[in-house]
Amino acid sequence: MKQNNKLIYLSIIISILLICVIIYKLKYVENINNFENENENGKIAFLFLTYNNLKRSDIWDRFFDSKHSDKFTIYNHAKEPEKITDLLLKDKHISEHIETCWGCFGSVEANLLMMKQALKDPLNKKFILVSDSCIPIVPFNTFYNEIMKDDKTKINVYNFETHNSKDRYDNIINPNFPKNEFIKHSAQGLIFNRNHLELIVNSLLDYKDNWKNMNCVDEHYFANILRILDTNFNINNENIKITFDIYDKDNLKSKKEIIINPKHYALFKSISNQVIDEIRDKKFLLIRKVNGNTEIDVEHLLN
Repeated sequence: MKQNNKLIYLSIIISILLICVIIYKLKYVENINNFENENENGKIAFLFLTYNNLKRSDIWDRFFDSKHSDKFTIYNHAKEPEKITDLLLKDKHISEHIETCWGCFGSVEANLLMMKQALKDPLNKKFILVSDSCIPIVPFNTFYNEIMKDDKTKINVYNFETHNSKDRYDNIINPNFPKNEFIKHSAQGLIFNRNHLELIVNSLLDYKDNWKNMNCVDEHYFANILRILDTNFNINNENIKITFDIYDKDNLKSKKEIIINPKHYALFKSISNQVIDEIRDKKFLLIRKVNGNTEIDVEHLLN
């Protein structure tokens, strides 16, 4: 009889332990699913590299409507942070600061500092580099859905045979790839996933000294380094382009509707609604090189 009671007690204990294990596993799976769902509906981190204020804060203010606040974060590195008055950027300047100059490695390192800060938020799933002269040309929901529809890193790469900056390769110290594989890309509108961003941030000390003497290094560093760090990275990414600039105007049927500022050849003076529609049809999400005087229909832009 005593032996039977011991067996019963042992069976009860084993049953309780099994129930506890099952409950633990169910909870674990639930937590994993919740984490995956959070990441699936994660945020886009906008990394603004600026001189001070945004050229068109009026457009960005409307783009970042408060009802979307759970879908984005903003980080800023300004050359002159003390001159920032835009409410959008006022408290977004990162704590680390580095001197920047046009086309020098400081601009790359400033972006890397923002990347490092943005990675601290686990809900940031995608990361996009933006300058003070960029503007969005679609509403936020359209922008968000397009960026977050997959986990790809997207970099706008120029054709090696046509880009005119191959001589910059000679300024790389001990390059890790041959000259005929040297890549040029946009300085703005680059989109990274978390994995690629971590690789790039963690490799800074390995490559900084090798690239510091290159001109316009911000047009080369990220794609070339990423291709070294991830040999499976599809650098052309189906030729996806995120940011439209003046050099793309010749590919438009309505290019006569674009007026370039005669005093600043790289700035748009006027962009018509017809041009905006055509650029959208080509799946661009941003335009770069506008300023406070660029004539553009904001209502049409964000509707």
